[in-house]
Amino acid sequence: MPITPESVVGRDTLNGTTLSSIIQEFGTDMAAVDIAMKVNSSRGPRRSIAKALPSSCAPLLPGIIILNQRYFPDSEFSAAKVGATSFAFSAMSVLQEARLFAGMILYKRDESITTPRLLTHMKSSIPCVTLFFNFLMDWMSIRDALNEATESLTFASYGTKIKAILYHQTDTLLAYNPEWLPSCVTHHGPFCDDFANHFSTEEAAIAFGSCEKAQHLKTFQRIGLRHLRSAKNMFVLQHSSVQRNYLLRHNVEASRIQKLSPPINIESLPRLPLASTHPKIVEFMHAKPSLLLFTAVARIDFFKNIELFVDASVELVGRGRAVRVLIAGDDEADNSRRQELTDRVPSGIRSEFMVIPKLSKDCLYSLFDQVADKGVFVCTSRYETLGITPLEASLSGVPTVIANSLNVEASTYYPEEYRFENSITALAGLVEAFLDSGMKGRGCYLRKRIEEHISHDKFRKSMMEAWRVFSLAACGNEHGKHNEPSVGIRKDAAVIDVQVVA
Repeated sequence: MPITPESVVGRDTLNGTTLSSIIQEFGTDMAAVDIAMKVNSSRGPRRSIAKALPSSCAPLLPGIIILNQRYFPDSEFSAAKVGATSFAFSAMSVLQEARLFAGMILYKRDESITTPRLLTHMKSSIPCVTLFFNFLMDWMSIRDALNEATESLTFASYGTKIKAILYHQTDTLLAYNPEWLPSCVTHHGPFCDDFANHFSTEEAAIAFGSCEKAQHLKTFQRIGLRHLRSAKNMFVLQHSSVQRNYLLRHNVEASRIQKLSPPINIESLPRLPLASTHPKIVEFMHAKPSLLLFTAVARIDFFKNIELFVDASVELVGRGRAVRVLIAGDDEADNSRRQELTDRVPSGIRSEFMVIPKLSKDCLYSLFDQVADKGVFVCTSRYETLGITPLEASLSGVPTVIANSLNVEASTYYPEEYRFENSITALAGLVEAFLDSGMKGRGCYLRKRIEEHISHDKFRKSMMEAWRVFSLAACGNEHGKHNEPSVGIRKDAAVIDVQVVA
């Protein structure tokens, strides 16, 4: 039966947590109170049969990445569905290099079932277990399904059921993480109430899709935060000071937070020339002498503020400036928001604008190669917990301008002369200043400035150092000496498709 304020009257504590504190935190949001109480009350005696490796060896534990099934890419080079996709696969690459990657747990909500189901399979050559569940299920059943998925993946990879670190990409399953398994999380998306505090509740509803979606997200983010504060073996891989500051304000201990350098590796991605994959883009760029202004996003939404880019570009064309504008975003089948952007452009100058579906990673990098100093990448975002794409453009030698905002993490890496205040006049004025002073050498200068702070090697080192901290904490050997990791030889046998009812 769902919990109501009346149902908790006269009850004092639940596994050491006062009910009044739960009610105080979640107020009249009874869905949140219900889940929070279930999590506290359902911590049963069950423990994993997986063994931690001997603490005397102080090894690095293998990792399992947890990701929404919807965000798993269709192929190795397909366009990232969201920023978390690109980030998760960069983390996977580092763990693979260290022989510490045991696989992925993909989760998918299924309202037609009453108990969790697990499907073990290979996906794009990656060992995966897909967890089908819904939020009405018993808390322990979801927790135990996560544990079974973990044991299945570690056994397939290492021939034994060993302890692994579960790496979450969102709050969704944090509260269900088995308490005997160490875990960490990167909060890729904005915290709903933080966004609302900087903007408004009404704008948060627009940004997150609706009032209901915003409230649902806020509820589960608060549950995740509560669990993060109370769990003994749960940490944060923090890629953003925007997120770090929020977590500290909400009483997450600084010692639980490990900073990551952004995961960008420009050189490693093979790509074909843009002319062979997107000849129409090349034709558009070379149709007349002009400066290409362009942006590329996975999703055209309120956060990205692409309308500002369009309006500033219209202003520049109206001033007689020789610019052409390219915008890439949203799935090919979803043309509605691209059409809305096109409709903002006066019909007489629409030939100067090209609005297309989002680009795959390799095609995006090919575009960067093609542009160099002949264009400017523009990031107009209102709110970005990181902002990988503008950084990728800059590290590819493309002059990049970005909104000057503490709510846009990537902007902190840019010199002042590459930042603009969030207005049509400011953006148009900065582009005009570039045109008047010349473009030659701008991309090379910016790349060198960004490289001082960001590289794949910096990401790899920061992640492995964080992984060492998490592993030592899980092994209870925070202060002892340790040797290099040794978790055994991975089995070569592929994981076969098999469906398991949990």
